[in-house]
Amino acid sequence: MTRCRPVALAALAAGGALASTAAAQSQPTLQWDRPCYAEDQRMVFSGTGYTPGGPVDLVFSRPGTVMGTYGTAADAAGAIGDYVTATEAQVFDDDERRATVFATANDRTRIEQNAPPESQFAAAPFTFTRWAGYSPGRYVPGRRVEVEAYGWAFSAGKPLYFLFRKGKTTAASVKAGTLSETCGDLVARVRVPRKLKAGRYRLVLSTSKRKPSGLYTWRSGRVVRSSAAAASDGDRTMKRG
Repeated sequence: MTRCRPVALAALAAGGALASTAAAQSQPTLQWDRPCYAEDQRMVFSGTGYTPGGPVDLVFSRPGTVMGTYGTAADAAGAIGDYVTATEAQVFDDDERRATVFATANDRTRIEQNAPPESQFAAAPFTFTRWAGYSPGRYVPGRRVEVEAYGWAFSAGKPLYFLFRKGKTTAASVKAGTLSETCGDLVARVRVPRKLKAGRYRLVLSTSKRKPSGLYTWRSGRVVRSSAAAASDGDRTMKRG
């Protein structure tokens, strides 16, 4: 996991030693703002019940492997909050597409004091996913084709559009559906607009209806007039934009 920025800490209140002793009996918590994340997406965490002003170490792991750590500190009320990011290379083997990551937030002060185990840490898993887009290479106006968005966690719950682009102009746009609320998946069959003329196009999957914006995928493709000409689609994988 990539270290981002230090947490801004509030000034410790007077009598912090007493507050720390009382807090040592509390149960820490850890939450993530989303159930699923993709590469370089901010993974925002928060939690309460830690030693006020004390160091807290987040540890990210998969079975048998510690992938990374991130050090932060609780504020005067014993709360933590920040974000981390990760790359696909940090999480996956070459052939993996999605995995559960286990995160624990460890209160170093209580661990060193041998406090009750339930007060030493909190745990919360999340899902990490690769993201990609898929579409065929040739299209016949009026016919349906299958398009797919996989792992668009950064746009989960948003509408997805399939754009036919000529240069900087969108010749046609078709709504494919709505990305899932978890990891942003969608498989849809869309009808190729009849108005499209034969020729080469840049095919784009995007959450914007009129032009690519933010993160998107694209490929070069061709609109043809006969089903026979569209029989061989080749590789369906799109490139990231």
